[in-house]
Amino acid sequence: MDFGIIPRREAPRVRHAVLFLCTVLTTLYAGTELLPEFADVSSGEHAAAILSRPALLLRGLPFAATLLGILSAHEWGHFAAARRLGVRVTWPYFLPGPPYLSVGTFGAFIRLKSPVPDRGSLAEIGALGPLQGFLASAAAAAAGYVLLAAGYRAPTDFGVNVHLPLGYWLLRGLCEGRWEQGVVFFQNPVLAAAWIGFFVQGLNLLPAGQLDGGHVLYSVLPRHHALASRSLVGLLFVLAPWGFHFAVWGTLLLALGCGHPPCLREERPLAPRQRALALAAFAVLALSFQPLPFVFTD
Repeated sequence: MDFGIIPRREAPRVRHAVLFLCTVLTTLYAGTELLPEFADVSSGEHAAAILSRPALLLRGLPFAATLLGILSAHEWGHFAAARRLGVRVTWPYFLPGPPYLSVGTFGAFIRLKSPVPDRGSLAEIGALGPLQGFLASAAAAAAGYVLLAAGYRAPTDFGVNVHLPLGYWLLRGLCEGRWEQGVVFFQNPVLAAAWIGFFVQGLNLLPAGQLDGGHVLYSVLPRHHALASRSLVGLLFVLAPWGFHFAVWGTLLLALGCGHPPCLREERPLAPRQRALALAAFAVLALSFQPLPFVFTD
């Protein structure tokens, strides 16, 4: 394929729209689960309340709109970069998540449908998703604190205490003057969705396999990518006694694979701008990744 010519563009299909609408519905539903009045009721009672008063779903809008906005910003970063570089790519697939077992979504993804021309292009496509997702997450957190100052309080509890990633921790300290690392509940659902946004960017930037961080790592150090991927997987399993989630992450990485397909022109070096994007992606990893996100207490 000649990458000097923009290939045929993919049009959004019915399945993309259906998946997105389903994800809107499930995240609205999840947003209502997090409302204070449903904090101590059973799933059956919550479902009965929604069925009897469907308009309650609109009260999940602050959470759903924030979370979907962050996911959309992330996927648009990948999508726009791929289109600009002449790589065929699908529109985003949004994945609805089952009620009570998720926050209403399992995220979103796009598929590349043609080879990546060079490692510099790979750096751009891989980095711009989490970079835009990070900016959207930070903006959401800032908006949540502005709303909090304006009086919007709706305590949002995930059912488990959480630790803040570095970027969120800094924002919270600057906005509220509170510097503790742990959070029992968020003061409104916008702040809760922003935390999920940071969590998603951090996980995606792990330097392994074909995660976003794996793409960026391959673009910079292609010869070391496989070893780094396998080493990270091994480390996650070693850390499993300190948190079951480490084993879950390691298993997922194994399932996704530790390898990476080559680019068409591997020998072409990265441009300075592309190296800067790769460095920015690893900076976002440091600001977004929290190795112990959940705090389980008796």
